[in-house]
Amino acid sequence: MSVSKENKEVARTAVNIFGGKPYVFKYRDDNQVSSIDILSCEDKNFEGVLSYSTLGLSDFANRYEENTIPLRVELVGASDFECFPNILATCAFNIINSNFECTFGTIFKDVVKMYLPNSSMKHILFLSPYLWGDKFNTKNFEKKEVAWLMAIPISEQEKHYADNNGVEALEELLFELNQINVFDLERTSVR
Repeated sequence: MSVSKENKEVARTAVNIFGGKPYVFKYRDDNQVSSIDILSCEDKNFEGVLSYSTLGLSDFANRYEENTIPLRVELVGASDFECFPNILATCAFNIINSNFECTFGTIFKDVVKMYLPNSSMKHILFLSPYLWGDKFNTKNFEKKEVAWLMAIPISEQEKHYADNNGVEALEELLFELNQINVFDLERTSVR
């Protein structure tokens, strides 16, 4: 199957923002039915960290529709942990295979725990990709709009905090009050 013009533009956008030499790897679900491409680059902005983006996730429905043109997502993130692209792929398969909705503030439960069971980080929270400033703007294509969401690891306690106080309160706790290291899948929980 050939890569669509839109997906080539999505890939170009991510490569230009990340910088560095791009590599693309295909990840398959456990049943070998679905696949997702994951782009990785040594990010010019963060030494020793790889940045990642799904490629082609925006071809799949996201249960969240804002206007007549479907709003689709690609997932981005950065980490120096080897399992991070697997975590991103698992999040993508939640959308592709299980029809999970993924929008700003969505939490996918137990995704980190699957790969790092002893880490205090258990879940993935999706927020705007602030690490790259405002460079990941929504792309408007003829048949879809593509927005990027950044995958951020959170603990069970942090998830409960968001459940009780809202995602904005968790953002403030994580980034303003504690300035967490979003690259660290084994960081200490702030709650």
